[in-house]
Amino acid sequence: MKHPLNGMRPSSLELITDRFNKDNCICSFQFGTVYRAVGEFSNLTVKVWDKADNCKIWPGDNEARVQDEYHLACDHRIMSHPNIAKFWGASWPDKRPTMVYELKALDTLDNLLEKDNFSWIHRVKVAYGLALAIECMHECKPIPYLIRNISAAHVMLDEDYNAKLYDFSMISGGILADKRELLNQHVHGCHGYIDPDYVENGKWSEKCDVFAYGVLLICLISKRNVLKEHEKTSDEPFLYEWAHAQYKGKKSGPRLNRQKFSLVHHSLEAEPFFCMKDGVTLTKLAIQCVDYDPQNRPTMKKVVASLWKLSMVQSSAGLFGLKNQSTVTNVVFSGLPRLSVMKSRVYSGTKRIAQKTLRKIPKRGNNLILTRNEELQCRVPSILSYYDLKACTDAFSNKNFIAIHQFGKLYHGTIGNEKVTVKIFKNVNTCPVMSGDNESRFRDELLVLQHPKFVSHPHIVKLMGYCYENGRLGAVYDLQSLNSLVNLISDDDFTWGRRLKFAFELADLLKYLHSCSPPYLLRNLYPINILVDKAYNPKLFNFGMLTGGVLNDKKQYFNLHGLHWMYYTDRHSNIHEYYTEASDVYSYGMVLLNLITKLTCSKGDDDYEDWVRQEYKAAESKGRRALKDFSLADGSFFGETDFDVVDGQKITMLAMRCIYRNCCCRPSIDQVVKCLKKLKIMKTVMQY
Repeated sequence: MKHPLNGMRPSSLELITDRFNKDNCICSFQFGTVYRAVGEFSNLTVKVWDKADNCKIWPGDNEARVQDEYHLACDHRIMSHPNIAKFWGASWPDKRPTMVYELKALDTLDNLLEKDNFSWIHRVKVAYGLALAIECMHECKPIPYLIRNISAAHVMLDEDYNAKLYDFSMISGGILADKRELLNQHVHGCHGYIDPDYVENGKWSEKCDVFAYGVLLICLISKRNVLKEHEKTSDEPFLYEWAHAQYKGKKSGPRLNRQKFSLVHHSLEAEPFFCMKDGVTLTKLAIQCVDYDPQNRPTMKKVVASLWKLSMVQSSAGLFGLKNQSTVTNVVFSGLPRLSVMKSRVYSGTKRIAQKTLRKIPKRGNNLILTRNEELQCRVPSILSYYDLKACTDAFSNKNFIAIHQFGKLYHGTIGNEKVTVKIFKNVNTCPVMSGDNESRFRDELLVLQHPKFVSHPHIVKLMGYCYENGRLGAVYDLQSLNSLVNLISDDDFTWGRRLKFAFELADLLKYLHSCSPPYLLRNLYPINILVDKAYNPKLFNFGMLTGGVLNDKKQYFNLHGLHWMYYTDRHSNIHEYYTEASDVYSYGMVLLNLITKLTCSKGDDDYEDWVRQEYKAAESKGRRALKDFSLADGSFFGETDFDVVDGQKITMLAMRCIYRNCCCRPSIDQVVKCLKKLKIMKTVMQY
């Protein structure tokens, strides 16, 4: 049997699907098409990302989706669940990323909902199995998985009518990136299943999946299907609106018996296994799940507990292949708040919180203009071509070249009347680049730079636009950069006061990243990865080795082949590939030494780090007094009016503490910030 993480060739996929023959097509899902495999591979199902269901595919989107599913296969908490399709193989060439599942498919739930031979017992079995799968994903720690695009088209049934979740194109959390608060999300779930509260507030939660499950449960018991977007008119209610209207109509009737309210289709009521009590319970549960107030919706754990109490499940557990489970108290049946503005917003295209737009507008000649709406709040990155990047940098001319960074090159650029900084990914021999590495790094960068915690920080670059075109990757930042830090280390205009201000702001930025939960670890804090603006403020622009935060811990599922630069990463971390906040503190200490010594990686023929340590040991051997007066501040600073000898000594000792061999002896970045605040010059520095 093929391991799920083994790659597949496109020719192999054509073979097992008979060249993607239409006769083997099972259905369309949100972003493509699903096929049955044939011949000796008939126990497989092939999913191809090739188009989108009424939504625009941005460059790199489908590659990111298939890579997320590829990584998800490493989480055995998920892959061991019987109601989640097992990954068998994957392929993602540029134009047709594909995933293969170990699944002999009967059909999708979407195709079976209205059929008479899809019996009541089959429907309850599907509802229960699907609820178990979603509960399993929501229970993952420390961050729950959110599916975000639950729909009947994304549930496959095998030949025994077992439900199998097979599409995770919008997956968030778990070991993958946390996309709950990501700005500028241009896909909002599946039409007819989208939570109106998400539309109103722009934040995903487990209750969004509960809402979508409730819609699906209504489909199962009522034999109604969710209308496709092109089928729906402005007067046609959503399925959950129809269910609410039915409930309200019964509620206002003169002889309402709430204990008998049911949305079950009359043909299902005639089946031998049907029980009216179960029909009422499922109806109540469905209405609770699609409550317009997410606080009133049950958790998936409570949904599973309610389903376990069904008479059919209790009496026929063996038929369902289920085991005994503990139960919880009944879910409280809630009222129905008014839909008001939310209904119109769902139908009108799921408008979100006001965002600052950035659009590419053609102009005569080769110029490119990016315009803003100043009344809006968050800039939406523009999709640019590689030609656009060349145009704004004068064909990447030498006069616009800034520096080499870890994974490519930096250039000054001009777009309209705006000065910008352009980064391109290119093999510059600073570290080995494996196939797909830079694409993964770039997708991570696009994610973090559109997250509220990054957008709001003054020392992180602001993304204006990006290029993702046939292996050519680039980003445009709203930044008139002065230079890269590596080019300014020995610059006399970079005065002592400016350097201390720079060091403080960089430490404060690192403190901010480490304070997130889980903490962000940069792992590549080097002078070549830090830009300096016209006011000598640090601007972090390289996130190629970032881990933690919304990206979670990459070590669990994927290894990017990033080379940690000698001199800036402590040897213990390099050897054991174990990184903590103390690893970033070490890197910060080395950058701090660069700032005060006006040297980067070497002094003469000696290793820079060895030279620093030898100087320190020489002072230490002369006694406490000599160690107290020990300073590595360059002599050129002594003539500056804002230089203080004692500050130079304190900065030197702080840097030496940061690069202690024993990581347990290093200060935290919070302690570093506090030490910097106590310097005499700090009041003057903060006026720069």
